[in-house]
Amino acid sequence: MFRRGYWRVGRWRGVPIKLHWSILLVALVFSRFRFLPGFFVAYPCLVLLHELGHALLVRRLGHRVVRVEVTGLGGVCDWSGNATPFEEAAIAWGGVLAQLALLIAAELCLWALPPTSRFGWEVLSTFTDTNLWLMAINLMPIPPLDGAHAWGIIKAYRERGSANLPHGTWRDRSADTQRAWFDKLRKTSRKAPAHSEFEASPNGPLSPETQHAIDRLLKGVTGKTRDSERGDR
Repeated sequence: MFRRGYWRVGRWRGVPIKLHWSILLVALVFSRFRFLPGFFVAYPCLVLLHELGHALLVRRLGHRVVRVEVTGLGGVCDWSGNATPFEEAAIAWGGVLAQLALLIAAELCLWALPPTSRFGWEVLSTFTDTNLWLMAINLMPIPPLDGAHAWGIIKAYRERGSANLPHGTWRDRSADTQRAWFDKLRKTSRKAPAHSEFEASPNGPLSPETQHAIDRLLKGVTGKTRDSERGDR
């Protein structure tokens, strides 16, 4: 949605981190248009930490982080990789777990070294009270919130590796990844013919005919299609 108005604030392991001006507008609205400098600083940091939590798990599970953005509509951790449903659910928990770690640290700071300035109180209030509200909202099981994927982690864990099928999300649309899907599904299905067009062009993208063929295989073997599983962003 946002195409302009970004400010690159740094990089994380080669991944660009961008801040959109709208996050400051949202912070102003949440502060009820009061001058709260500590909140204005801490709120974007809180949203950024949430997205970095996703990014950390994406890399830990062997996938690639494309970019991290903080906007007025929340953050975006865009990534690529042929993730399993369990990995997607784990990545969905990454943001909230990062917030939880911050919450514990902030509570310990309040207990051991309470701030002596208004700015410090505003920062710690954001990292505790506001943090809890954002965690609760993010875990609601409603797309596109994290809870839409996060709460399926137990089921995904039990079903992981079933029949050795590539239950990935097709988020990574490179030729190598798509070929792996095609080959595995073709071996799994008894009625799956070889697709000569794809075999002749293994380094190119899949043709629409090949994608439809894989959709049929997926539906026949797993009951799902490529578009029925989405990743966290």
